[in-house]
Amino acid sequence: MTSNDEENILVFRNITKSFPGVMALDEVSFSIRKAEIHAVVGENGAGKSTLMNILGGEILPDSGEVLIRGTPALFPSPYASRRLGISIVYQELKLCPNLTVVENIFLGRERGDSGRKVNWKRLSGEAGRILESIGAAVSPKELVERLSISEQQQVEIAKAISMNAWLLIMDEPTSALTHRETEQLFRNLFYLRDQKGVTIIFISHRLEEVFEISDRITVLRDGRYLGTSKTSDTRPDEIVSLIAGRQLVNELTRAREKKERAAATVLQVKNLSRGRHVRNVDFSLHEREILGIYGLQGAGRTELLETIFGIHRPDEGQILVYGKPAVIRSPKAAIENGIAMISEDRRRAGLFTNFSVKDNIGVAVLEKASLVGFLLFRRIAEVAQKFIQSIGIKVKDMGQLIGSLSGGNQQKVIISRWLATDPRIFLMDEPTRGIDVGAKVEIFSILRKLRADGLSIVLVSSELEEVISESDRLLVMRNGRIVADLTDDQINKETVLHYAMQG
Repeated sequence: MTSNDEENILVFRNITKSFPGVMALDEVSFSIRKAEIHAVVGENGAGKSTLMNILGGEILPDSGEVLIRGTPALFPSPYASRRLGISIVYQELKLCPNLTVVENIFLGRERGDSGRKVNWKRLSGEAGRILESIGAAVSPKELVERLSISEQQQVEIAKAISMNAWLLIMDEPTSALTHRETEQLFRNLFYLRDQKGVTIIFISHRLEEVFEISDRITVLRDGRYLGTSKTSDTRPDEIVSLIAGRQLVNELTRAREKKERAAATVLQVKNLSRGRHVRNVDFSLHEREILGIYGLQGAGRTELLETIFGIHRPDEGQILVYGKPAVIRSPKAAIENGIAMISEDRRRAGLFTNFSVKDNIGVAVLEKASLVGFLLFRRIAEVAQKFIQSIGIKVKDMGQLIGSLSGGNQQKVIISRWLATDPRIFLMDEPTRGIDVGAKVEIFSILRKLRADGLSIVLVSSELEEVISESDRLLVMRNGRIVADLTDDQINKETVLHYAMQG
């Protein structure tokens, strides 16, 4: 912390927050100065969003306190946070698309004159002046749904100004912006800092932006505070090293098997593109290989897998399976080409929560388990029982509702469902999300066994240690592109983060 307490408009003291199985924040203490742009950086899961959600009144800390101008403050709700002069512009903008710009800016604060109806003419004029001050060429009467992402973000900033916010939190604000839009955003932030005296917390994975815009940088890792540096006194590689840590000895929890580089190519992706999410991606997956893909939030990992699996159609590019061009315009076509995929959100896109374990597994083999239009329930039961035993799913019986199982066992059921389709290629998006440490060990043991049995696996994970430990080869994504293809000793935390954060 700085010794000049008069400058510290916001102070975190020993902030601690835990969730089941996760210590999100561990006695975090640091300070923010008045009228500065303060960057908070760290890899996925470092605790950045949790800390900002505490400030925004979304969650309460388990212990510790936040001081505003030297006085302890409480944030029991988002409304209380806004009342204290704090405004957050989230990565996923929280606007009402069917309302106009002026209606969004003054939503919940539409006050009439002397108890009369709302004076929209006056409010529109006020909104127009605010928008003009930040260089936004947006009409107050325009519907928000007709605006670009950049313009919607300007509406969020105008909303914060209209509320006289002294603290503005920007959470990954440039992830959906073009270079020109990003430059305009930075001009707006400099204007707020220099002309309005607003303090800004800037959260980003893009270090070049952090060094361009911030006055100071705070680094979090694994929920712990590592330090605060004056931006002009440090370098990007120093920040990367601090984020990654120097404890590289135990990164590889198993001996990575040496692969024959001449192994057959089972999947080849050529110049695959889809909007801004996937841009000119080229890579190959070899037989009996676990190919890891790592990238920070917004890098395009999930979008890449969904495009390969046919959930989204590419704008251009080609997919080859065992050297033959594959036309994959739907998940059904992907399955017919021997490709299976586990989605990152198993509850929303993976589970039939009101179905039994048997039916959740059997839904993938309905065609195989039918005869002249009639389902062979015995066949479905045989398939389910086979995988309950081979994968090690802990259930009372196959009729148990899947919603009553642990997260790890639910994930085993989903893996079993896809194995029942006899895939040759398995796309796995965050297969260990939301499960405990013991279950993670079991899941990765299953992955290694599947590889030994002949499957080729693409593994996407936000857990850097996991993807480093389990990958035979590792691709790094950034801004929708593959920026590194790492093998052997190149697969270490510092190298991966260097490419993920700096390209």
